[in-house]
Amino acid sequence: MLRSNILLAIWLFAATQITLAESDYTQTIRGRVLDKDSHMPLIGATIVLLDSTLDKGTITDVEGYYKLENVPVGKCGISVSYMGYRPETYNNLTLRSGKELILDVEMEENVQWMEEVVIKAFAGKEDPLNDMAAISARSFTVEETEKYAGSWGDPARMAANYAGVFTAGDQRNDIIIRGNSPIGLIWRLEGIPVPNPNHFDVLGATGGPVSILNNNLLARSDFFTSAFPAEYGNGVSGVFDLNMRNGNNQKREYLAQLSFGGFELGAEGPFSKKSKASYLVNYRYSMLGLLDELLWVEAQPHYQDLSFKLNFPTKSGRISVFGLGGASYIDFIEEDTINSTPEIKREFRGRPASATGIIGLNHVYFFGEKTRIINSLAYTTRRPSMEVDSLENETESLQLGKYESIEDKYLVSSKVISKFNTKNTAILGFSFQNYSLNRKMDDYESFEIRNAQNLTIRDSIALRDPYEVNIDNMVLLQAYVNWQHRFTNKLTANTGLHYQNFIYNNTTSIEPRVSLKWQITNKHSMSIGYGLHSQLQPLFYYYQITRTESAGQDIYTETKRNLDFTKSHQLVAGYDWTISTNLRFKSEAYYQSLFNIPVDKQDKYFSMVNVGAGFYFPDMDSLVNKGTGENYGVEFTLEKFLSKKFYFLVTTSIFNSTYKQIDGVKRNTAYNGNFIFNALAGYEVPLRNNRSLDFNFKVVWAGGRRIIPVDPAITINDERRDYSRAYEEQVPDYLRIDGRISLIRHKKKSTHEFAIDLTNITNRSNEYDRNYNSSINEVEIEYQQKFFPMGLYRINF
Repeated sequence: MLRSNILLAIWLFAATQITLAESDYTQTIRGRVLDKDSHMPLIGATIVLLDSTLDKGTITDVEGYYKLENVPVGKCGISVSYMGYRPETYNNLTLRSGKELILDVEMEENVQWMEEVVIKAFAGKEDPLNDMAAISARSFTVEETEKYAGSWGDPARMAANYAGVFTAGDQRNDIIIRGNSPIGLIWRLEGIPVPNPNHFDVLGATGGPVSILNNNLLARSDFFTSAFPAEYGNGVSGVFDLNMRNGNNQKREYLAQLSFGGFELGAEGPFSKKSKASYLVNYRYSMLGLLDELLWVEAQPHYQDLSFKLNFPTKSGRISVFGLGGASYIDFIEEDTINSTPEIKREFRGRPASATGIIGLNHVYFFGEKTRIINSLAYTTRRPSMEVDSLENETESLQLGKYESIEDKYLVSSKVISKFNTKNTAILGFSFQNYSLNRKMDDYESFEIRNAQNLTIRDSIALRDPYEVNIDNMVLLQAYVNWQHRFTNKLTANTGLHYQNFIYNNTTSIEPRVSLKWQITNKHSMSIGYGLHSQLQPLFYYYQITRTESAGQDIYTETKRNLDFTKSHQLVAGYDWTISTNLRFKSEAYYQSLFNIPVDKQDKYFSMVNVGAGFYFPDMDSLVNKGTGENYGVEFTLEKFLSKKFYFLVTTSIFNSTYKQIDGVKRNTAYNGNFIFNALAGYEVPLRNNRSLDFNFKVVWAGGRRIIPVDPAITINDERRDYSRAYEEQVPDYLRIDGRISLIRHKKKSTHEFAIDLTNITNRSNEYDRNYNSSINEVEIEYQQKFFPMGLYRINF
């Protein structure tokens, strides 16, 4: 009933407000036009405003800057042209009265002046920023992270709409790419590899319930799903290569936001009127955490994060300092009904927590018009922890366990980009990453006391001796070379080689990469790519110790120190068809052969390919690199880019993902859902008084999760899992419909946005897992997110 009333009220409001009137307010579009390879400014490039009754245009100055003033707010477009370069067109840009639109344009030089030039009407929309990527790559914008229903402003949840990508569960944003484990994902920020940028982190994970990344600070970024260029290493599934935008260097602007995700404040602007240096900063505190503090509502997530970027142009380049940090915790309290009395209330409290920090510095220096070097320094840290206490009358009486882990990294990297001529560009780079790890555990061992019917009647504990592990100088050395050769305007080859050495145990990997793109006609193109990729195991596995006892003494052995890289051969071929100006069809077929996968010699079901989509990483003993895996599938994408106020995106993926343990038996991986179907659509309705209403909907249908079956008759493990049938069983298909409705109102110097996200509109019960409840000796079903509305208000001024 609530869902129906919400939708009906919005529809009636829109029906009385629809208009085709032009906006009363204007704003500025400005930016810089650069050569795509050399990043040198293009002087005298022509910029023309499209789809407007105004005859408005300009040219770039001696530093490549341009400015279009007094542009009506709403949707607009620009075209950019320069002699000897491919023209670029940007349609359906969103211009708001409360914020200037800063759009930097990179243009590609023609190889042969008299040859036919391939013009794409939606240039810049989906093409990756990394010019060395010819296949399984696309760029995305900040607007997409919000516009797509169900994305919640989160880049990872947004990417789940693309072909071959699916989230591991509604509670977290870990993403499965082409059947690979989420731990194979590479996160990069401003060109630097960074740890998991999510709250409630656990070591080894690449996702979490809430993203630390703030989409209000992100610029257009890249996402890769296979056979990525040689610049990227230490990952086998995909890459998020994220960029932070620069703050406005001419005008101070502010942001305030209130949403289910939290209270948020942001500011940006120039350091001074005489300088082109700028700052950008944003802070957020969780709304539910604040309600917990004010109203003492139990078991609410507390988190806060801060993001910033400082940009300082120099005569020969620029210096930027950037960072983000986040801290989170949640308290779970469970009453001990067995041991409580009328006088003494006994409870158990668990507090999982995490802290993540990233700070980096980039220095770009131009040696001339053809060559530049980018030097980087960075420090990152991730610090998950867990405390378990026993409470008496809401006061701590005994600390049952405390786990703390610190993973610090210092990074130095450098890369040189040189454009030799219109046909050849090369990139040469290296990275030195030094990890230090500290792990403290003051732990306990739990065991159950059972009655004659083998049912649990109470739990007991036995304290273990605390221990601490410190390891320094776990060095990962990487080097790479990329070379692009453009035979003609229609045929481009990218080749590369990536090398990495884990000095801690002296394991190495040499990885060739190659891709080829052929633009057959203006409407049709084909691509093919191959890459060998490798990845370290989650670092804490290397220093995990096995505890044994001999003659009354504890003996600790490093059984996993010499683990090698997991490796993957990846081959992919694709076809792209531009059906019309704003309609595109794309298909890709891929095959991936994984090897050197760590598996357990005793537990025949365990393989590292199944790890990484939850809050727990199993502590398996005596892992060896003798496992293999195989992923293959086909993907189809039909996308209509936003035009005439309407867009849609339909993706279909059919795939298979399997692995083999030492016994050679082929099994399904935990992520072998076999198919994924996504359909998104949105429509913008202009309203009276400088307002607009935006409707967005999404349907996702996917094969159910693979699980390890539960059998209450099994007594060899407390979970009653039948590991001999691991991942044979599949829960019912996943089906979810989401919606997002937003109202934007422009005033003279501010823009107001009201939005509501409707998650799982049909309130479908999507099964997640099945667990054994020992207290009632039954199997219980765990479900995913039910219907949940989330509101947002934002003001830019």
